[in-house]
Amino acid sequence: MIEFPTVLDDLMMAQQPILKKTKEIFGYELLFRGKDSLNANIADGETATSQVLVNLCIGITKLESQLRKPFFINMTTDLMLSDAFFPIDPDTVYIEILEKQKLTPEFFAALKKWRSAGYRFALDDYQFDIDYQALLPWVSIVKIDVLATPPEQHLAQIAELKSRGLILLAEKVEDLAMFELCKKLGFDLFQGYFLQRPELIKGKRIDSAIHGAIELVNALQNKDISIEAIADLVTKNPKLSYQLLRILNSPICGVYKTVVSIKEAVIFLGLVQLKKWALLITLTSSTNQPKALLKVLLTRARCCQLLAESKKSPLADSAFMVGLMSGIDAVFNVEKTVALEQIALDKNALDAIMNQTGELGSYLTQTLSCEEQDWDNIHSLSPAERTILNRAFLDAMLWSEEVMQSIN
Repeated sequence: MIEFPTVLDDLMMAQQPILKKTKEIFGYELLFRGKDSLNANIADGETATSQVLVNLCIGITKLESQLRKPFFINMTTDLMLSDAFFPIDPDTVYIEILEKQKLTPEFFAALKKWRSAGYRFALDDYQFDIDYQALLPWVSIVKIDVLATPPEQHLAQIAELKSRGLILLAEKVEDLAMFELCKKLGFDLFQGYFLQRPELIKGKRIDSAIHGAIELVNALQNKDISIEAIADLVTKNPKLSYQLLRILNSPICGVYKTVVSIKEAVIFLGLVQLKKWALLITLTSSTNQPKALLKVLLTRARCCQLLAESKKSPLADSAFMVGLMSGIDAVFNVEKTVALEQIALDKNALDAIMNQTGELGSYLTQTLSCEEQDWDNIHSLSPAERTILNRAFLDAMLWSEEVMQSIN
């Protein structure tokens, strides 16, 4: 099992390696796991797939090394046809299509759309049904369940697939004899209990407050919405802010962009991608939001911003982000270093949060002094600085109260 900090104890998913003939790892299939760690128990395929993707891209895990390999995930018809396709780097994923997929013009249009965007497909559980040969030109990999479809009974069909240049993957390989037979018949990739059983992946789920996610989705329906308005919506929700920064730093999203403010993160990701992300988040959101803590973080963030503005500093937006992210460990009940190392924070912002250094760190130090009623630190300020701090903190409290009322 992969070692994680003890705080990362949520059951997120399972993974099963897909191996080459040499038994080197080619990639991983990601499998939904709910409360039952041994079985999928999928009542709603769309939600299950969404939960796996959200956990993968936004959750806190130690999977970075594995995610350098391609991963395979089942994609439901509804997600394929919807706008909620996750902003994942196409080079990191194979989307699995079940052979029982209903073949409609709309589905083929979706296939064409995502293929043109660079995504690759695998046809899962292929049983040589003639009706599904129309899918073969669209896929790179064909997966054959060698228990349900014994390969020795389909030699001609296997040879025909090979002649098309398709990669053949044998799944449900349960013993050495089947592994050797499939290698002999020309299979390229292998998956099954003989090679390795699914391994549970634990981490920390990062659920969004349902209201914040839905509000963002609704706002993004407006074609004339401004970047500033969207950034304002996101900044009022620490969890949504964290999720956005996590996406920019996720190994499978292929972005790797550090930012100095939430607004810059929104601009870099873009409203189209943000809409797709927000739609998917709503499928997995929870109503659990520590409201008292949320108010504290909003007050802290706004106070940092107002202190920067009082100095006419160009770092006011960065100061807000520093204040907002400074308590994200308490929101998720995760060690601060574990939470912050996963997101796309600029180094100056990160140093300000961890060490209260630099200009941004000074705003955070003053705000925390007021928040914690640290009179020694407060009295060390000049009378003019104390006046500015008191006014900023009071204004921040009033602002956060208005925000809290708007989201209740």
